[in-house]
Amino acid sequence: MVRINAVFDKDTIDKIDRMGKEKRKSRSALLREAAERLIEEYRRQKDEAMRKEKVAQAITVQDRLRRKSKKWDGVSELRRWRESRS
Repeated sequence: MVRINAVFDKDTIDKIDRMGKEKRKSRSALLREAAERLIEEYRRQKDEAMRKEKVAQAITVQDRLRRKSKKWDGVSELRRWRESRS
């Protein structure tokens, strides 16, 4: 582990210390947990943003294909294909 120095206001340290006493954990353990949760939440938000971006890109591609194909009926094409294989 690496030791760091951090500056907190007195009120925040008092709250951390009270929580630590209730949970029987050290100040360092609580701050490590908080940092790990923050990192995990950041990763989750980043993954969600990437997923939303990919969905938006897929919608854009589908819209472009729809405009390009005009009145092409994909369902009818699939039915014809299935019937031709019978």
